[in-house]
Amino acid sequence: MGSGRKHWRDRLGTPKTFVLYRTPDAWRCAVYFSGGIVDGHLAEPSADSESGEAQTAARAKAEELAGRSLTISWEAGDKPGWWTGTITTDAGE
Repeated sequence: MGSGRKHWRDRLGTPKTFVLYRTPDAWRCAVYFSGGIVDGHLAEPSADSESGEAQTAARAKAEELAGRSLTISWEAGDKPGWWTGTITTDAGE
């Protein structure tokens, strides 16, 4: 029994790309959706953790925001500690 209002996830649209980068205090991230951007930091892992751990945590955060499973193909950015991800939904989604 909907009120006719869209859920906030519906307004964000489809996730497209992801930016992940290390700062002295934390891993920061931004998810670019077709309808907007969500940015913030990862509470875990710590800033001195390996990039693979941060990528796994970032994917989980993006999946939570998108409300579905995602596959992210990561590429190293042009600066140390920066990563860019291309997001696709898993097959069958």
